[in-house]
Amino acid sequence: MRASRFPAGPPPAETALSIERLGAEPVPVDRRHGRPWSLFTLWFGANVQFATLSVGALSTAVFGLDLVPAVCAIALGTLLSSALVGLFSTRGPLTGVLQLIQARGPFGRLGNLPSAAFTVVNGVGWCVVDTLLGTFILREVAGVGFTTALVIMAVAQLSLAMVGYRMIHYVERGLAVLLVIVFVVVSVYGFGQAHAEAPSEPYAGSVAAFLLVVAVTAARVLGWSAYASDYSRYLPATSPPRRVFLAAGGGTALAGGWIGALGAAIGTAGAVDNPSSLVSDLLPEALGTVVLLSLLLSTLASTVIDLYSGAMAALVAGFPLPRWVSVLVVGSLGTALSWYAGHGDFARQLQDFLLMTGYWLAPWGAVLIVAYWVRERHSYGLTKLFDARHRFGWGLPSVLLALVVEIPFMNQSLYTGPIAAAHPAAGPLGLFVGFAVSGLSYAALTAWRATPATAPEAPTPNTATAAVE
Repeated sequence: MRASRFPAGPPPAETALSIERLGAEPVPVDRRHGRPWSLFTLWFGANVQFATLSVGALSTAVFGLDLVPAVCAIALGTLLSSALVGLFSTRGPLTGVLQLIQARGPFGRLGNLPSAAFTVVNGVGWCVVDTLLGTFILREVAGVGFTTALVIMAVAQLSLAMVGYRMIHYVERGLAVLLVIVFVVVSVYGFGQAHAEAPSEPYAGSVAAFLLVVAVTAARVLGWSAYASDYSRYLPATSPPRRVFLAAGGGTALAGGWIGALGAAIGTAGAVDNPSSLVSDLLPEALGTVVLLSLLLSTLASTVIDLYSGAMAALVAGFPLPRWVSVLVVGSLGTALSWYAGHGDFARQLQDFLLMTGYWLAPWGAVLIVAYWVRERHSYGLTKLFDARHRFGWGLPSVLLALVVEIPFMNQSLYTGPIAAAHPAAGPLGLFVGFAVSGLSYAALTAWRATPATAPEAPTPNTATAAVE
């Protein structure tokens, strides 16, 4: 066993500008800090942003729902998925490890590799979405070309994400205050100029459109659930789980519901072919510029989270890179894909991306819920999560089965399943069917095990590194 990588004695003082030293290993107890309230400001700031507004606008401008049912669908989808963000966040203080490390329990070390790969894809994909939104704004405000604006966005995002955990929390806390003020102003204009009816006919009927909005909205927030514990693992192990749940889930739900509804209101009077026009066409010119600059910052609030956790997922997958180098690699890939995607149909690409991520994340989340909350006697301690002999679990077969069941429901630009083609209203149900099939499958496959209950083990200063050797 190699010597501990942590120095003896008290840990060195860290500030918001200090580059985070830890990678995928557990956070020792003497490096724990903060309060659950910090999760509220982090997730509120991450969801009070332009991407949430754009997804909300899809409900009326693209899917054709009238305003009231659109708001109801957005609220339902946001609440369902925000509960998962809150629930998964409670595991962070208990174990001090990343969300993907916790998934090793039901999936196994090797069985977890597809989850790690998908999380990298999810982080890169959301990096593309938010980078494009920021690039569109910067291009309009500064009058620069697309490529120049893209490079400026990439440098700003990478600089924040490479510093790490503390910087992200500080940025989100500050932006949460600024963006609340900005979106209050936008709300006055947006809801004031909204129409009760959508500008187009509902997609394949009102029922299909309603379910599609629920699915797309839930998929947007489900993307955060794959990282939830990444931002709570530094909290003290004594942090009350209820407060952690309410802070993380509440911040996500409150911001997501508000900004999503605002997007639906704005979408009743416009299109989303050019996202920046959602706001610039709504406000007086001078005020519109100020708001667009603030929204530009909001894309940073979201992207740094995706870059940070996408980079962490690469480390969990086994790439022997320093954390900051992993951030640079993931961010560079996201920037390259942003350049390509920026020349396509943004609304359609966003819809396809949201649904595709949901097809995996819904079954994956169901396995974690059953493993850690429904069948608590099968809970996995810290030693098990880092045990190289624990190669496979029943999580991956359960998710793969759910994916097979979801195929007939899929409705993408490249593929439409038979159920979605024959009954468009049933297509969006694929995410929820996959969630149910995966959860029930995992419960059935693990029912025969008589594993004794294992309480989560909080790492100590001397044993945290030993777990990963």
